[in-house]
Formats: sequence, C-alpha cells, structure tokens
Amino acid sequence: MKKRTGSLGGRRGISLMFAIVGLCFVIFIAGCHGTAGNGAGDGIEAEDDGAAADDGKLSVICTLFPQYDFARYIGKGQADVTLLLSPGQEAHMYDPTPADMEAISDCDVFIYTGDAMEGWAAQIVDSLDDSVYVLDLSQYVTLREEEEDGHDHEEEHHHHGAYDPHYWLDMTNAAAMAQAIGDVLSNLDEGHSREYAERTGEYVGRLLDLDQAFMDTVHNSPRKDIVFGGRFAYSYFINRYGLEYETVYHTCSAESDPGVTDMIRVIDYIDQHDNSCIFYEELSSGNVAKTIARDANIDTAVFTTGHNVTKDEFDRGITFIDLMNDNLELLKHVLAQ
Repeated sequence: MKKRTGSLGGRRGISLMFAIVGLCFVIFIAGCHGTAGNGAGDGIEAEDDGAAADDGKLSVICTLFPQYDFARYIGKGQADVTLLLSPGQEAHMYDPTPADMEAISDCDVFIYTGDAMEGWAAQIVDSLDDSVYVLDLSQYVTLREEEEDGHDHEEEHHHHGAYDPHYWLDMTNAAAMAQAIGDVLSNLDEGHSREYAERTGEYVGRLLDLDQAFMDTVHNSPRKDIVFGGRFAYSYFINRYGLEYETVYHTCSAESDPGVTDMIRVIDYIDQHDNSCIFYEELSSGNVAKTIARDANIDTAVFTTGHNVTKDEFDRGITFIDLMNDNLELLKHVLAQ
C-alpha cells in the first residue's frame, strides 16, 4: 500500500491530536489487551489428561505456550502436559486460582519462565515440597534488561521488573529451553530417556533452523527496520537478528499507555523511512497500531510473541514452530517493501 508522506503540522496535526485523545479514552475504558480467556485456571479444568491423571506418566504443568509446546512434543506418549493459561487468555493479566495452585502442588514437574514474567510463582514455588521438580527456564538463558532498547518515552512503568522475560523470541534461547525440558524429563523418567532425547534433538534442530532462517532473511533483505504499535516484547528478537526498529510502547506493561508525543514520534518515523506496515501483538485489540496506521496510510499485522494462542489455534494443534514461521513470512514481506 502506498504511504502518504508529509509533516504533522497544521490541520493534520490537530486532527491527529483529537484522534489520539479519543483513542486514549477508549483504551482507558476498555483496556488495550482485547481478548481474554474464560478465566484463570480454565486450562487446568479443561485438560482431561492433565496433572490429575494417574496413569504412570509424568504430569507436567507449564505456565506459557512456548514451554508447553516444547514439553508436549518432547514428552509425547510419556508425559501428560497441561497449559496453565486458558487458550485465548492474556498472559500478563493472569493470576493463579486456588485450583491452579492445587494442581501445581500435585504435579511432577512445574515449568515456568521465571520471576520476571510470573511474579506470582515465587511464593508458590517456595511452598512446594520435594515431590515437585521446579524448572525455572530463565536459568538457561542470559536475560536482557528492559531499558536496553535505548528509546526515550513519556512514561516508564516496568511490569516485569528489571529484566525482559520474553527471551524465547531469540530462537537460540528457545532451543536452550527445549533442551532443558528434555534433560529434566529424561532424568526423571530414565526408562524413556532415549525417546525424550530423540524428540528433544528433533525440536532443537527445528528451532535452530528457524534461527538461521531469520538471520538469512534479515541479511538478504533490502531494509532492516520494523515498526511496533503494540506492547513491546521483542527486544530479544530485535537484538538477535540485527534489526532496527521504532516502537510506541517501551515495555510489555499493561500499566501505561503511549502519550501523544510517542504516537507522533512513530508516525514521523514511518513518514521518514517509508515503512509499509506496523505490527502489534496477539490477543490484543491493536487500537494504537490501527490509529497510527490510519494516519500514516499503512497496513497493520499481528507479529506474535507466542505467549499464548487462541482457542481455535489450540484446538487445531498449532505449534510454536508454526507461530514463528508465520512471523518469518511476515518479516520477509515487510523487509522486502
């Protein structure tokens, strides 16, 4: 789509100001996270073969979709794996219910992203007895500070604390997560260690292939920059694959919204760099990105973080690899413009 060029002065600036004020009111009333699940803990209740199963298999509970997908593939046939979130539930709005906490205390393996993502987990982990193996996947990667994006913003609220927890968007980190899960399952269920090792190797190999594909795409593309109009959870992705970017949000926090100058800054960037698309995250309304896109006359698209999937995607058996391949194809298209 051909993008309109020009400055933000005069009547256009006044019109944009009214549009932004109206949008901020909508965000305040409705929230910017859009789709919600059926309530925290529904994922536990919906899994017939989850942690409560007494079939001799390892029972595994995972907090987010990436590690859930890794564990269900690696543990196929030998482990009952449950996603703690309900499909369609926004991860940053989740709090465990008593049923969730009971399920975690009864499982064999509890896998979570780390305290930077699941701040509620520390108290639960401290209360667990030795029968539950706790796997904190953040111990297998190098965490990045949220402030490392180098952008100045009107407001800075840090929902996660000092570190950005979205490390699985670097495919080498995702591979390290899968490897850690495979190693734990092999150690806890030595009778099936060969099967775990084989499937771990398969999944790690596919993640490393994706890593190379992202690298090649950026290296071979005429442009190297992308624009984000949603909650910013992409610092690992940006850093790993050598991209430049502009973003209206500073973090993935649900506690702050962009100001007028933030939105004008992004629109000016689009005008100056002739970008064709602005991204926003899954399971959100994308209102901010859509407002910017209308003013800049460009497209919008969902660039998934993979925190969670919709119920339809979950029922269809979509995988983390599928989600990242969708991101890869979208990146190829946008960087070719």
